[in-house]
Amino acid sequence: MALFDKKSEIPRSQFKNILGKSDVKAGAGKQLSAKQKILMEKRDFPRKFGESISKAEYKMTVNKLKSERRGQEDFSQKLKLGKKIKFLEELEKKGDSLK
Repeated sequence: MALFDKKSEIPRSQFKNILGKSDVKAGAGKQLSAKQKILMEKRDFPRKFGESISKAEYKMTVNKLKSERRGQEDFSQKLKLGKKIKFLEELEKKGDSLK
């Protein structure tokens, strides 16, 4: 089941729970740490858009990270951003089934 299956948005509290409980691999078979997930939620999904995350906001964030990765010259930063992008794309595919 996808993250936004049959819904146009999900509450931030639910997204935070899904993000925390996820066992999605972020490339090369490694999971993101709990600290990395919390930082990603705070940095990439700020509360300025309200109490829920829409499918459009989610896609916009992934596209913003892809753009940021293309602009990076430091390979290690590109690698970190690539892991985040891969994680978010896999999370979107698996989504609610992680509950």
